[in-house]
Amino acid sequence: MASVLFIYPPISFRERSALSAYSPPLGILYLSAILEREGHEVHVIDAEAERLSLAELAGRIKTINPDVIGITCLTLTLDSCKHIVRVARKHSDAYIVVGGPHISVSPPEYLEEIDADAYVVGEAEAEICEIIKERPRGIIYAKETHDIDSLPFPDRGLVSHVEYGKFYGMQAVGKVTGILTTRGCRYGCTYCNRPKKLGFRVRSPHEILRELKELDREGFDSIWIADDNFTNNPKVVIKLAELMKRNGLKFHFFGQARVDVPSRVLYRSMRDMGVLALSYGVESVVPEVVRWYNKTRYPEKWPEYVKKSLKLCDEYGIVFLGSLIFGAPMETKEHMEYSIEFLEKGGADFINGNILLYMVGSAIWNWARKLGKVRPNQFVATAPELGLTPYSTEELQELCNRCADFSKREGWKSAFRKVLKRREFGLIWFGIKRYVGNYLHIRKLRREVYGYGYGKKYTTEI
Repeated sequence: MASVLFIYPPISFRERSALSAYSPPLGILYLSAILEREGHEVHVIDAEAERLSLAELAGRIKTINPDVIGITCLTLTLDSCKHIVRVARKHSDAYIVVGGPHISVSPPEYLEEIDADAYVVGEAEAEICEIIKERPRGIIYAKETHDIDSLPFPDRGLVSHVEYGKFYGMQAVGKVTGILTTRGCRYGCTYCNRPKKLGFRVRSPHEILRELKELDREGFDSIWIADDNFTNNPKVVIKLAELMKRNGLKFHFFGQARVDVPSRVLYRSMRDMGVLALSYGVESVVPEVVRWYNKTRYPEKWPEYVKKSLKLCDEYGIVFLGSLIFGAPMETKEHMEYSIEFLEKGGADFINGNILLYMVGSAIWNWARKLGKVRPNQFVATAPELGLTPYSTEELQELCNRCADFSKREGWKSAFRKVLKRREFGLIWFGIKRYVGNYLHIRKLRREVYGYGYGKKYTTEI
């Protein structure tokens, strides 16, 4: 049997993100559960959530001295991943395998620059035991897990020492973890670089309920729904809410959703099961921009979808966090300001502004490659860097700052009103203790809010 260490890298070892510790790395914890079932010894280091320096991480690797090191690589953590591999080579003789979304979308000829022993393209659950046993070299093409109900539950005990639930300057109530109810996404947003070859799959409501019962026994209070889009399948959400009510289960849920499913039945169900806050990828309310992002088949209806979702969140006491992207080629400053004002006046609690990123594997990255604007090994770049918007980084950053100013000024008040409306007294008391007690540290909180948004800092510095 082997000693296996999984590492989840930070976006940067120097700049800390407001998303540093919102949810455990469930992909790693699924693999860990499979390996433990086969008798392997498994360790997990969430370097992002634990805010480890590279030196601290090196010390942990040296202490554990694993036979195998597995690293998850996102495009935004690629530089960190490379640094970790170098450190692992220096302090360990372990076999190093790297997987994750970036590996699945990167041109294969550039994978060797990471200097790992092997690279997993796709989902590794079906192959992980064989990989640990045989330790092959080069690129491994893994099969998609079609029946995700057949997977063991993630081993959350491996990260029990980490405090999760920190999101956009907020701290979720009590003991926090994450859960997946679906895998993949039905949509094809042009800026998204998630692997498109992996299909959309749904867990059964009864299997989700079984996991929630286990989380209840383990004392979890709040759960981050780690799906790309929790409302991908509204029928499953509605059924799950019914089952939870029947079984007397309720958690504080947070997650991501779409605005184009403004069903009163869905929102009532989400409120009843305990959904407190949802992050929506609004991106823009200008149909021409929405069409370019391929957000929906009906871009002219998008503003109305946003408006209805805002009203439903207000009606059912769900905190609305609307994300906007600035820098599409045809987008004017007036368009961007209009989108911000639309959310401000429409009742959004928080607004998150992002400068448009062109990331490898996305449709717009491929488009920019054909135009000769991006190099084949330039895996991530902002729209201003590529000259694909008439506006400078500083001009777009000002719009991001305006969103952060609104959130800091209005978000906490409106979110608190919604909590009062729902009579979540436990949450109210938790918030008073947490934030009144930390009032003197508000400058730090303000810095995290301004640091939110992937278009601000995305390169790793040591």
